[in-house]
Amino acid sequence: MRKSKRLLALAMGMILAVGMTACGSKEAAPRTTAAAAQDSQEKDSQAKDSQEEKSKDSAPAGKEAAPAASETTYNWKWGTVDSTSNPNYEAMEYFCTLLDEKAPGKWSIQIYPDSQLGDASQLCESVQMGTLEMACPASSIVANYVPDYGVFDMPYLFTTAEEVDAVLDGEVGAELAALADHANMKLVAWWEIGFRCLANNARPINSVEDVKGLRLRVMSNEVHQALWTALGADPVPMSLSDAYVANQNGTIDGQDNPLHSLIANSTFEVCHYIAVTNHVYSPLGVIVSPKAWASMSPEDQELFMECMKEATANQKKLVREQNEKAAKELEEKGCEVTYPQLQPFADKMEVVYEQYPQFSVWLDKIK
Repeated sequence: MRKSKRLLALAMGMILAVGMTACGSKEAAPRTTAAAAQDSQEKDSQAKDSQEEKSKDSAPAGKEAAPAASETTYNWKWGTVDSTSNPNYEAMEYFCTLLDEKAPGKWSIQIYPDSQLGDASQLCESVQMGTLEMACPASSIVANYVPDYGVFDMPYLFTTAEEVDAVLDGEVGAELAALADHANMKLVAWWEIGFRCLANNARPINSVEDVKGLRLRVMSNEVHQALWTALGADPVPMSLSDAYVANQNGTIDGQDNPLHSLIANSTFEVCHYIAVTNHVYSPLGVIVSPKAWASMSPEDQELFMECMKEATANQKKLVREQNEKAAKELEEKGCEVTYPQLQPFADKMEVVYEQYPQFSVWLDKIK
C-alpha cells in the first residue's frame, strides 16, 4: 500500500513538473507580430506540399491572390565639396524638394556639404565603387577618370554663357556625358561652376606681367597647371577645403574660382585682389553611381531625370544671378576688383593648346 502511494505521488509530481514546464514556455520573452507570423508560415509550409499550393489555398475562390504592395524608398547620400552658402547647395536642396513633391517618401537623399565625405576626387571614387550614390564634382576633377572632359579646361574655350549653353545643352554635351559610363559613373546633368577668376593677396592684377611669380592653388588637373605655368605663375595642386588656410598662412598667394565662389567660400577674407580673367569655364558634373541608377525602375529613372532637368535650369539661374552681383559685393567687402585686357592672356595659351592635341576632335565640334 505504501509502495502504491509512493508511485502515485511520484506520478503526480511528474505531471506537475510537465505542467510547469509548459507554462514556462508560454511565459518566455514575447515575440513581435512579424516573428509570430513567420512561425505560423513555417508551420503552414511544413503542413503543405509546396509554397505554391499554400498560395492557391489562401486565395479567395475564383480569384488570384493579389500581389503584395511595395513602395520603394531610395536612401541615398549626396556628397559635395561646396558649403551650405554656395548656390550649388541650394540647387541640390531644390532637386530633393522636387522629388519629394512628385513622389513623396520615395527618395530620401541626405546632402553632405563641405567635403564631409571627402574631396572631389574621393567623391568620384566613392561613386565609382557604389558606396556613394551621388556627387557633383567639377569637370576638371572628373577629367582624371574621363580624360576627354579635359577639353573644358582649355583656356578661353568659351567667352559667353550663350556659347556654353549651346554646347552643353546640345549634341556635344550629350556625347560627352555618355562617356562617363565607361568610367563607372553616370553623368545625369551639366551644372555650372562658371568662369574662373584670379584672387590673390599679393597685388592687383592688371596685366599678364602681374601674374608672374604668384604661387596659386589649382585643382589636381594638368591643364590648369599648364595654364598658370604659361602665365609665369607657380601652380600648387590642392583641395579646395585646404585653400583658405593655405592663403591665410602664406603657403600660397592666391587661387582661382568663379566670383560667386569667392564669396560663398569666404575667400575674400584672405584674398583682397580680384581679377576678372574668365580664363576657364568650368562645368559641374552631377554624377550617380551605376548601382544606384540600376536600383531605380524605368519609371523612377524618368521622374528622376525630369526633376533633374528642372533643377539644372534652377542651378544655372542661381549661379548666374550671384555672379552678376558678386563683383560689387566683393568691392563692398573691401576687395579691389580689376578687369585686365583678356587678349594678352589668351595669346599666352597657344603653348597649352599645343600640349594637348588629344582634344582637337572635341575642339572642332565646340568651336
